[in-house]
Amino acid sequence: MLRNLVFLVGSAALLAGCAGEREQVFASRRLPAAIEAKVIADAAAQVQRCYRSPRVTSDGRRITTRIAVRYAPDGSVVGLPMVLSQSGVTAENQMYADDMAEAAIASVVRCSPLHLPPELYELGWNSFELTFSPAMRG
Repeated sequence: MLRNLVFLVGSAALLAGCAGEREQVFASRRLPAAIEAKVIADAAAQVQRCYRSPRVTSDGRRITTRIAVRYAPDGSVVGLPMVLSQSGVTAENQMYADDMAEAAIASVVRCSPLHLPPELYELGWNSFELTFSPAMRG
């Protein structure tokens, strides 16, 4: 089950819910909304502390990077996070796209292990989509 997590380098929010067969399997074991929101906020806060903005112009900071991350039950990252997409890339800031992607990936790796209750992994909370949007920094 892939959880969507918006990481605004200052705040976090759940994107659209998960879809697919696996969602139906876990539907009966979903967390109450308040607990789910706390888990997402805790995960975002942990990764946020490890984010180091690369030296790029303000145009470069307009690039939003979405990565996929998988975690083991002990909270360690499984493999390297993978860039799923980037938005806000223009001819003027394209030279910074790789730097922004590397900063997002490095923050996840740097913050491993993620400290979440182990029982959450049994509920499918082992995969996240993290969206890094430094321009939205609050």
